[in-house]
Amino acid sequence: MFSLEQVKQSHPHWNNLRQHYDYLYRSYLGGKEYRDGAYLRKYLNEDAGPGNQYDLRLINTPLYNYCKTTVDVYRSFLFRVPPTRRLGGYVEDVEITAFIADADHDGRNLTAFMKTIADRCAIFGSMWILVDRPAYQAQTRAEEIMLGIRPYVTAYHPGAVMDWRYEQQANGAQQLSYIKVIEESYAEYDVMKVWTPDTITKLKVEKPPMQVYTEQQNLSNSNTKISYNEYTKIISQEETPNPLGYIPFINVVTEAGMVKGTGVSLLGDVADLQRSIYNKLSGLEQTIRISGHPTLVKSADTEAAAGAGAIITMPDNLPGDLRPFLLQPTGASIDGILRSIEEDIKAINDITHLQAVKATTGTPMSGVALQTEFQQLNSRLSDIADMLEEAEIAIWKIYFDWQGMAWPEDFEISYEKSFDLRDKHSDLELMRKGLEIIKDKNLPVFEANILKQVANIVLMTDDEIQETEEEIELIEEPLEQAKGLETSLESTPINTEEM
Repeated sequence: MFSLEQVKQSHPHWNNLRQHYDYLYRSYLGGKEYRDGAYLRKYLNEDAGPGNQYDLRLINTPLYNYCKTTVDVYRSFLFRVPPTRRLGGYVEDVEITAFIADADHDGRNLTAFMKTIADRCAIFGSMWILVDRPAYQAQTRAEEIMLGIRPYVTAYHPGAVMDWRYEQQANGAQQLSYIKVIEESYAEYDVMKVWTPDTITKLKVEKPPMQVYTEQQNLSNSNTKISYNEYTKIISQEETPNPLGYIPFINVVTEAGMVKGTGVSLLGDVADLQRSIYNKLSGLEQTIRISGHPTLVKSADTEAAAGAGAIITMPDNLPGDLRPFLLQPTGASIDGILRSIEEDIKAINDITHLQAVKATTGTPMSGVALQTEFQQLNSRLSDIADMLEEAEIAIWKIYFDWQGMAWPEDFEISYEKSFDLRDKHSDLELMRKGLEIIKDKNLPVFEANILKQVANIVLMTDDEIQETEEEIELIEEPLEQAKGLETSLESTPINTEEM
């Protein structure tokens, strides 16, 4: 049985990282969630002015969500070709088919679930996947199928995994020996599950009223220590044996962090640059507004109305140094802010390797630069695809253990790892120039191969490409025959006596 102190215990890095996870997730979501994070820097004495000036700035500052667009572009490449699953002898298994169609008992198929894992790993740097099975014991397999009693998957973001521990095995491998996750969180209590190789414990723990903390508070006071686990009482706990003998959790990371069980977010630097642009856009909006509507400075005794044609009434004895005047900044700073934002955008595209994909304006990239950019993006996407493939293979291994099934030899999971990132316009221009060079050289095979490559670039479907290549081959064969006939005629001696 767990004590309250054991329930409160968390991984040493969990408290520090959880507030960062909140910042990354809000940066991805944008909208109201981002505004609620209060990531605009406050000006000195801004709260002392009339009205709530800071809230007005939050409302009037737009956000261009580079984090979300980056994740969307990565996903579009990763799942452009759906993963291949060869089920072997289990191709007609009803429960496996049901698992692929509804992997999490929430209507998402397995591919859609893996898309979520890919997105969340890009955001947080890591995710935890639980492959669980209901504890209900059906009498027959038919009853299991009817009730949907089969393994299913659940995704936990790293902020929900409160504590974990690895132990080194005899062979040197690190195996998960303890994990504590927050399954459900409510205003008055949390529902937790603690897994060990031998037991599964479900706890319901009471907590004090929820307080909202933001990273902005931590930036303003670096000594702030935030605790998320100030639980007051264990309401209930229930312990059951773990039938697997090991913990069926999978830790998926895009890039391993400094602590095992954590990862490095692909959006960490992008989120910081996005916040920088967000603050500059706020300054830009204020500069434009103040330039168009200058501030009137006057004494308290002076009466003035705002707007064009306003009349200002000054006391007769008002000293000359107290006469009202306008404060109006020049628009020169606007260009500086815009140039700074452009540099931040360029930095984001460089970090994410999406400079060529987004086709940003400015100095055109050379062919070598484009090729290098595509290779870097291809390498990053290939690493993510490897991670997803390994994660799904681990899911299936735990699935078969839950079902008591053997791993078949002809069962295979494969994700696309090569992404054809080509500048099609440059390729077509190169081929056009090549055809012009050999136009009068009588090289039908060369021309046919060039035309086939053009068909692969221009046409969309495999059927269209195959049909076009067959037409090119029909043209190529008579040309080859004519060329062979011409060669044989040139090599055959002419008998002048018969003539």
